[in-house]
Amino acid sequence: MTRLSRRQAAIRGFGWGAIAGLAFVALMYLANLLLGLRTLPQLLNQPLLSIMPGFVFGFLIDTLQHGGKVVEEFGLIVAMVVGLGVLGAAWAVASRRWNTQYLALTFAGIGWLVVAAILLPLGGAGFLGLNDGPATPIIWAALFAVYSVVLQLGRDASGDAAVDEGRRRLLGTLPITIGAISLGVLAFRLLPDWYSAIFNPPEAGLRGPAPEITPVENFYVVSKNFSDPVVDAQGWSLAVGGLVDRPLKLSLTDLRALPGINEYVTLECVSNDVGGGLMSTGSFTGVKLADLIDMAGARASGTWVAFTARDGYTESIPVSMVRASPEIIVAYDLDGAPLPVSHGFPARMVIPGLYGMKGPKWLDRIDLVNHESGGYWEQQGWDHNPIVKTTSRIDMPKDSDVIKLGPVSVSGVAFAGTRGIVKVDVSTDGGASWSAVPFRAPLSSWTWVLWTMDWTPPKEGAYRLVVRATDGSGNLQDKNSTPSYPNGASGYHSIHVDISK
Repeated sequence: MTRLSRRQAAIRGFGWGAIAGLAFVALMYLANLLLGLRTLPQLLNQPLLSIMPGFVFGFLIDTLQHGGKVVEEFGLIVAMVVGLGVLGAAWAVASRRWNTQYLALTFAGIGWLVVAAILLPLGGAGFLGLNDGPATPIIWAALFAVYSVVLQLGRDASGDAAVDEGRRRLLGTLPITIGAISLGVLAFRLLPDWYSAIFNPPEAGLRGPAPEITPVENFYVVSKNFSDPVVDAQGWSLAVGGLVDRPLKLSLTDLRALPGINEYVTLECVSNDVGGGLMSTGSFTGVKLADLIDMAGARASGTWVAFTARDGYTESIPVSMVRASPEIIVAYDLDGAPLPVSHGFPARMVIPGLYGMKGPKWLDRIDLVNHESGGYWEQQGWDHNPIVKTTSRIDMPKDSDVIKLGPVSVSGVAFAGTRGIVKVDVSTDGGASWSAVPFRAPLSSWTWVLWTMDWTPPKEGAYRLVVRATDGSGNLQDKNSTPSYPNGASGYHSIHVDISK
């Protein structure tokens, strides 16, 4: 057959490389399911976020909310397929000069070397991925072997090899077949989680007015990870060290045996939009952080408490804050039961009054240090001391509801961290006038309040309802609308309703 030009070879090679890459990615996710292999998107998530400007990430979070991680994972998958397509193009061009059946395997070996020697260490898996176990480099080698086999099939189908026409026609149908199967595997592995993240996050399960205590299954979940760590309680221990005289190593049993406290706390994500659902209230049980550092014999030179979590998340707060806030705890229970995996089992930090970003989950270490340490999101430009802003929300009715003329129950929540709420106002005319509304006493000094009002619209028509709150310091909620980056969103929550007969 006619020898392909360099450009034709590169285009064909890119196509086959992309198909081989799609198969590679599908098998990678199957290996994740069956063998526990950490995928490249999972490994490269943190390095990617570390170089992403904070304002860019903030924009994505404000715009996409839970969908942000889906977009990121999808983008990384596309980048992998394109990268392996480029490798296939290079292989095809090289094949014009070196016509050997081992060339595809050689180029697959180059891909394996890039992953094993560069990308895996970059993602924290160590050289060759050995931090994840001795089988890791072998699994990646097997994936690249499959990649080389698909490339070789592409060489046979292109007519550059001595293959009869019948087999070549058969090989010509392989790209569609391999692509369809690979997409099916990826859809099976990823679409359910992607759908849940975008359309059915935990907090979306709440219907009607918010309850005082959020059901655990509806407690909001935010994580930087594509796949959260699953920690074995039997092998887990919490280390308390650094600038201390008596370092501790506490098993979960040891931690539970210490004098504990139970407290109601509302947690809010720093990326929660005005009126958003990333705010929940629960009953947390744990040990006072101040007690732990006293047990360890904290030295005067230790002015900061640094936290390290199993997923690599780091944070720190001043010792002075810990001393002044006995409500800061290392929690092991939520609503009377062990923390769910998604909420940080076996233990997590709970720091009332600060946004949730300051409270690491899957806690492994607590160290006394002499400087501010870590701060995963702070490194991207988020506030180092993210004090919860006063916020309020209308839960019922919902935005765009059409309501029959007559009495209407309007309800929602208000929250101001440790400052508390002293007043909630609602406007039914778009903010032209305000009326104070009653609210229940909070469950504790660290929880939201639930407010409600009975409203009878005077006539049919369109109405804009707005809510605002005043905190315990006497300060009115900020009416100026700002995005969540870098220290939490602000503004008044409003909804539009239509009243009809």
